[in-house]
Amino acid sequence: MWQEIIYPVAFVLLVLLPAPLLGSYMYRVFEGKSRWLAPVERATLACCGTDGREQDWKSYALSLLAFNGAGFGLLFLILMAQGLLPLNPQQLPGLSWQLAFNTAVSFMTNTNWQAYSGEASLSYFSQMVGLTTQNFVSAATGATVAVALFRGLSRQQTIHLGNFWQDLVRFCLYVLLPMALIMALLLVWQGVPQSLSAYLPFHALEGQEQLLPLGPAASQIAIKQLGSNGGGFFGVNSAHPFENPTALSNWLEMVTLLTIPAALVCTLGRYVKDSGHGRAILSAMTLLFVLGLGLSVYQELQPDPALAQLTTQAGNWEGKESRFGPVLSSIWEVATTAASNGAVNSMHDSFTPLGGMVGMINMLLGEVIFGGVGSGIYGMMLFVLLTVFLCGLMVGRTPTYLGKRLGITEMKWVVASMLVMPVGVLVLGGVTLLMPDASTIIGHEGPHGLSRLIYAYASAAGNNGSAFAGLAAADSWQCIAIGLAMLLGRFGYIIPVLAIAGQLARAPRQEMGEGDFPIRGPLFITLLIITVLLIGGLSFLPVLALGPVAEHLSLMQGAF
Repeated sequence: MWQEIIYPVAFVLLVLLPAPLLGSYMYRVFEGKSRWLAPVERATLACCGTDGREQDWKSYALSLLAFNGAGFGLLFLILMAQGLLPLNPQQLPGLSWQLAFNTAVSFMTNTNWQAYSGEASLSYFSQMVGLTTQNFVSAATGATVAVALFRGLSRQQTIHLGNFWQDLVRFCLYVLLPMALIMALLLVWQGVPQSLSAYLPFHALEGQEQLLPLGPAASQIAIKQLGSNGGGFFGVNSAHPFENPTALSNWLEMVTLLTIPAALVCTLGRYVKDSGHGRAILSAMTLLFVLGLGLSVYQELQPDPALAQLTTQAGNWEGKESRFGPVLSSIWEVATTAASNGAVNSMHDSFTPLGGMVGMINMLLGEVIFGGVGSGIYGMMLFVLLTVFLCGLMVGRTPTYLGKRLGITEMKWVVASMLVMPVGVLVLGGVTLLMPDASTIIGHEGPHGLSRLIYAYASAAGNNGSAFAGLAAADSWQCIAIGLAMLLGRFGYIIPVLAIAGQLARAPRQEMGEGDFPIRGPLFITLLIITVLLIGGLSFLPVLALGPVAEHLSLMQGAF
């Protein structure tokens, strides 16, 4: 029983301890103060055709959109033509255009939603050149947006937010590549394959011949966790013994998926020269994470009421690896859904209704509880601005944040971003429910079927990528609709954030007075948590009540 306490506490500490040091290092990287790879950086920027001249928010956004559009187009073509490309020892054919569209959008938006089975559908070339590349640059894209916002908060009376191409190259070169290299070597040490050999035939114990999938897995798994991507090299993701072979690899993959998102909060503190404010935001994230983790672990340790008389084994073991059990599986579920990382080491569809609801809520809140690389902190900053604005209005003062007035323009962009998740989940999900074959797509009637649908579109709009099993994700309509939800969830936040950054950068800074709303301490942390929960609660409480809550009550009454 000691695992129920020791494991969660150890996990939280392992995530938080390196955050200040790594956050300071990333600040130096983005500001050009760490140049140990300067020759490589200059050569790369020369290939990009940029001189590093700073951009305003519109130019920054256009560069970002152009780069991501080009990445989408290239990946789409690779997936369609993989049957004609090299490094395809199993002679796998190209994907259909609907599935190629969905997959290309998925990896370009840092979602890694997989409507295909990894080793059965994609060649080594597609995995290495297509998916792994996008895992790097999609994570870097999120980080560049976060840093642009930090500069907008810290600068005054300027239109410049930095240079997108320079920020992208620096983050990939100085942060992601070294960390991914170290992580990949550790995974190879633990038994994760890194090979270009063809699948290995062998005779199973029953006598039939099977294929043992191999491939360059370690390199992709390393960056999928570090970059909060989450797509599995193999179909069963991090439950696969080649993708997650040992207890140590499980801990490494769990901790690394939150390491950079937590550190970027400390980077914010360095930019605004207020480390206490950064710690306050990090504390709010940690408290929300602990609340969700506590509920999930508690629920997964409860026996199934329908089976309580048949077994003495505690906990819900259905859909879980016996190597990890309910506690480590719950930590993984909460960490990945809090971090915009779609990797799974258990079947979320088999979690208890309230245990699965924790993952849903993490995504429905916009995945701001640490969140993805960059996307978590800039999503949380929208809630910070909203909290400060509302508190300023309540005390009858002009809302100010870090000495800058918050006006109607900033709030319009904040409100626009708050509509992303409701539209992505409720509108697109509602259209799916109206389809003639909705029951076939969902694969389950009643509250659990609705939970599957909510989870899928929350995962897409939140750029997470995990799913409840049983959903017909490869259905043509689902490929298109979920692809649209992923695009909305990515760029529906990025554009408002960059616009707010540009607006705040132009604003003059005022001296902060005693009457200004405090942005550190217990009061700020409490109000920030309440604002985050209220926005999510007011938007999605009805569907949560009809889905996981109704399923839980039915289960307690013996309906299932």
